[in-house]
Amino acid sequence: MKKIILTTLVLGVLAGGVGFSNSQTPLSAQASTAYTWGKTKSYPNPQPFYYAGKSSVYLWSKYHTTKLYNLKNYPKTTWYLSKSVQMKHNGKSAIYYAVTSGNGKTKGYVWRGYLTKGVNPIVTNSEQTAEATISSLFTGAIHDSQLQTIANRNVSIDSYSDYKAMLDPIDQNRFVLLAISGPISSSETFKRLVNGSLSYQDYTKEQVNNALINFDQRDTDEYNLIKGKSLSDFSGWKVAVKAYPVTSKAYGGAFILLVAPAN
Repeated sequence: MKKIILTTLVLGVLAGGVGFSNSQTPLSAQASTAYTWGKTKSYPNPQPFYYAGKSSVYLWSKYHTTKLYNLKNYPKTTWYLSKSVQMKHNGKSAIYYAVTSGNGKTKGYVWRGYLTKGVNPIVTNSEQTAEATISSLFTGAIHDSQLQTIANRNVSIDSYSDYKAMLDPIDQNRFVLLAISGPISSSETFKRLVNGSLSYQDYTKEQVNNALINFDQRDTDEYNLIKGKSLSDFSGWKVAVKAYPVTSKAYGGAFILLVAPAN
């Protein structure tokens, strides 16, 4: 269970707005006459935005002739700006953003006034909530901020060795790493977990219990620390969790870092 790849999401750096003079409303959806482009600006480092509204607004094709996607159907998506375009139509102009979804599968042009700058907070909140949910499963364990800082760092395939090397030397021989996996992303279980019909707490509790029962490092100090334990046997332990967000295909999976109390 040690060699598990942790996928991290690398976010673009926020930058300033576009300095074009433009209308404060989107252009008409009518396409009776051609839309043309004026000034453009490219962003080598894609900038994150999200749509926080509830009404129907659309990603359009390059020249605003075809509706491609309804943003209200993507409430959890972070969109990445690669280019801003001054679109002109019937004597009016407005700035549109060329954006692509975080997974790279959905793209188009949208009036910039519909978007809010930053990473979609649903993603951030879901990750933090997931981590708190898993931490709370360990009765009496103490969430440790320094251990959480380590949990949040990037690791290689050999995640156990990487995490252990980051610990204070006095904690290294009392360190245990548990890893749980999310359901297959194409499965009905995954769909239920994402839409909330399957409780995240219930799913992860089952996975953590299985991880404790099936812990396979039989000849290590790590195993000796954890053998025979249930979720109610971690009073005084330090705990931190790195969980996959709801937008990840690995949602439901997590690394759980535990440090036993000093004797």
